[in-house]
Order: sequence, then structure tokens, then C-alpha cells
Amino acid sequence: MNKVHAYILGAAGFPGGDLLRLLSGHPAVAAVRAVSQPHGDMPFYKVHPHLRGLVEGKFDAAPDWRWLTDSPQPVVFSALEEEELARQLPALEKQWAELGLSERLILVDLSPDFRLDHPGRYAATHGRPHPSPDLLEKFVYGLPEWRRDKLKGAKRIANPGCFATAVQLALLPVASTPGLGMIAASAVTGSSGSGALPGEVTHHPTRAHDFRAYKPLEHPQEAEIDVMLVAHKAVRHRLTFVPHSAPLVRGIFATIQFEWPENGGGVSTNSLTEVYRRYYATSPMVRVVEGTPRLASVVGSNFADISVATRGRTVAVMVALDNLVKGLAGQAVQSLNVALGLPEDTALRQAACFPC
Repeated sequence: MNKVHAYILGAAGFPGGDLLRLLSGHPAVAAVRAVSQPHGDMPFYKVHPHLRGLVEGKFDAAPDWRWLTDSPQPVVFSALEEEELARQLPALEKQWAELGLSERLILVDLSPDFRLDHPGRYAATHGRPHPSPDLLEKFVYGLPEWRRDKLKGAKRIANPGCFATAVQLALLPVASTPGLGMIAASAVTGSSGSGALPGEVTHHPTRAHDFRAYKPLEHPQEAEIDVMLVAHKAVRHRLTFVPHSAPLVRGIFATIQFEWPENGGGVSTNSLTEVYRRYYATSPMVRVVEGTPRLASVVGSNFADISVATRGRTVAVMVALDNLVKGLAGQAVQSLNVALGLPEDTALRQAACFPC
């Protein structure tokens, strides 16, 4: 096993804290350094207090790429703000090439920058052109349950969005079923998905006893879901997505509803549950459960719990996951494991904290 040396860019945010936590216990990771320009030379625990006495080190104000040159397997996780990596990457690729890193280095981007593989689709979704459109095609979409084969040996990985992860996991086992018609997805998430700095919808006094929808029918992660459905030739579908902001810190609970096609044969809760069990039989991070999934069973872990319910032709698929772990940092580690040829759940078989 080639030992990994990893750099985390933008490591002062919540995803950076979870990456440090998960990588510190990874058997293939020899060393980790973390970059945060505002926190240069500050101990990790000053920003991520849960790491005190467990993950030693200080933030670098800027990366020293020469540190990676002697590594058997250099890895970079980018948790930078949206479009920041996309603007920097052409220059970074040049630096890495000059140091002999480019062909060996695995880059995992946690931002939305490279999730959509076509410049036109990116522009239509985000309302502006991509800063580095020529680089889009170099990235593999990092949802292991869908792109496992393409992730093997991948060097540039685009981590999916947390909402997109939940909805895609709900739909993957049935995505190739023709004629699903309208697919209505709604998902509730906690405040940590909006980042470490308080804003109008994340500041505690405005969120603690509130519940609201945001970006209804126009959230950019809907495009990621649609790409997956089209790839499965689900051409006769109409996807709608409404996210909600809830008084939680971590977690996503998604409910996806659709009508089972009349010519699709009979459907029952038991038969459809068995379809999901077979589909995810080789996916160690997905658990098909009976009844409703529970956020308290997954928060803090990389597991996604899924269940189904039916009444006649009406189907409801429910998914619970941690938006910062399976929806972000944990999934990035999971994709790295696949890229390296390691067991997919390496360093990720950790139970949730219950009760949370």
C-alpha cells in the first residue's frame, strides 16, 4: 500500500475539520497538512476544538507543494469556496507539472466547480460561464455507488453535492425504469451545510425555531441529479426538487416520490425493498432499513440509510445521511479509497453518536 501524503486546502471550514478527523485514522495516510490563509501557524484545535489532543499540527498559510514531491501517493483535497479552485487550477496544474506531481497527484474537489461535465450545462445551472471550461472533462463524478468503475485509478475527482447525494442514492436502483413521470424530491438539511460563518439563514436566533424552503425548484444540485437520470436513459421524467432549512446542525433527510409505471409490473413495499437491497449489496456505506430512516442513526457517520414505502403505484423513497460526512468529507475519502484500490469503507466504518 502506497502511503498517502495529503494536503487540505480551505481546511478551516467544517468539511476541513471532518477531513482532518477522518484522515487521522486512515491506515493508508502517512501525513496530513492543512491550509488556511487566515489561520496560518494556528494549531488545528483552535479552529476545530474536537481535534484537541487527537490531530496535531498547525495550519499553513499557503501550500508548499514541494512537500508532496517525495510522497509515494500525493493527494490534495480542496474545500475552497465555490469557483476558487476553478480559477486557480490552471496555474496549479502548471506548478504540479513542473514539480513532477501532476500525473501522480489525486485531486478531490469538494466544491461545485467540476460536478457538471459540460460548460453549457454549468453556465445554464449557475448563470455564468465556467472559469476553466477545458478542465471539466478531466474530472470523474465522485459518487462511488454510481461511478465506482470510473473512480478506480481516477486522478481528478469532483465530489457530489450533499443534496444530490441523497436524492441520487434514492433513485439509482430505479433510475433505468422507463416512465417514472414526475419525480418530486424534497430534502431537509441542517445549518452546517451553509458553512462555518453565520449568515441570514444560519445564524442561530433566526434558525433555531424556524423552518423554511429555499431555492425551491431552482437549486443547482438538481442539475447533478438530472445528469444521472439522463445517463440511465430516464428520458420520460420530470424532476422537481425543493430543499428546506431546518433547526438542525447536521443531517439531510430526503423524501422522493413518484408513480410506478403502469407497465412496470406490480410494486409493493417488500418487493421494492428487495430491489434496493440487491442494488446496494456491494455498497458498504448504504444501509437499506425498514420503516423510516433516522438522522440520529447516521449523524457523524458516512452511512446513508434508505427505506421505501408504497401505496398502490405511489412510491416514496426516504434517505437519511450526514451532510458533512457522506454528503461531503466522508464521501471524498470514500472516493479516494476507490481511486487507490482500497476497500471502499476504509477508515469510514464509524458508528453515529446516538442519541445525538
